[in-house]
Amino acid sequence: MKNPFQSPMPGRNSFLPEDYIAAKTEARANVLMLTLFAIAMAGVVGAFFVTNRHWQRLRSRQEMVSTEYAAEGRKIEQLKALESQRASMMEKAEITAALVEKLPRWAVLGEMTLRMPTTMRLDLFTIKSTREQPPPPPPPPGKGAPQSLVKNISDKVKDPKKEPERRPVHAPRFTYAVTIDGTAHENNDVADFLASLKRSPAFDRVELQFIRDGKESGRDVRKFQVTASLRQNAGTGELSNSLQDLVNERTRLLTSMREAGATAAAGEGRNP
Repeated sequence: MKNPFQSPMPGRNSFLPEDYIAAKTEARANVLMLTLFAIAMAGVVGAFFVTNRHWQRLRSRQEMVSTEYAAEGRKIEQLKALESQRASMMEKAEITAALVEKLPRWAVLGEMTLRMPTTMRLDLFTIKSTREQPPPPPPPPGKGAPQSLVKNISDKVKDPKKEPERRPVHAPRFTYAVTIDGTAHENNDVADFLASLKRSPAFDRVELQFIRDGKESGRDVRKFQVTASLRQNAGTGELSNSLQDLVNERTRLLTSMREAGATAAAGEGRNP
C-alpha cells in the first residue's frame, strides 16, 4: 500500500535513512489521527452535555406542565361539582316554585266577587286542577339501528367509579279550570259580568256555557254558567292594581246606593 506521507519524489537522494523517515511519517500520522479522534470525542461529549441539559430543561418543563395540568384538573372537577350542585338547587327551586300557588285563591275570589253586579248571586264556584304530562324523554342514540351480533366484552363491564345516570326530575305543572254558577235578574247583568271577567288579569278563556230562565219565589231569574282558566303568569302588581280599582269602584257604588236609600227614606218621611 502506498504511504500518503511518502515523498513524492522517490528518485531524489536523502541524507536520512528510509526507516527513520518512515517512522517519523507514521508518528506524524498517528499524532494527527489521535488529534482528530480527540476533537471528535470532544464534539461528542459536548453534544452529549448539551443534549442532556436540553432534556433536563424539557423534563423540568414537563413536570411544571403536569403540575399545572393537575391543578387545573382539580379546578375543573370543582367547577363540575359546583355546576352539579347548581343544577340540583335549580331543580329543587323549580319544583318548590311549581308547588307554590302563583295565583292566590283569595285574589281569584276577590276578582270574581268584586266583578259581579250587586243584583247577582253566586251559587257554585269550583276550581279543577289538571297536571300536565312531562315531555317524553329523548330516545337513546342509535335506537333502531341494527345491532351487531358480536358485542364487546368491555361494554358489559361497568366502571365502578362512574356515577349512575340520574333521570331528570320535571317540576309538576298544573292547569286550573274554573266553573262559576250563579243567578241574575237580567241578561244584561250576565253580559256585564262576562265582559268584566274577560278584562280580569286572573282569568283567561272566559266563556258562557249556558243561560236559562228560572223562577224563584214567583220571580223570573236567569241561571247561568261561566267557565274560565286561571292565568299562571299574572303579575303581582297588575293583580294588586286590579283588586284596588275594584274595591274603590265597589266602595263608590255602595256609598251612592246608601246615599240614595237615605234620600228616599228622608223623602218618604216628609210625605207620610
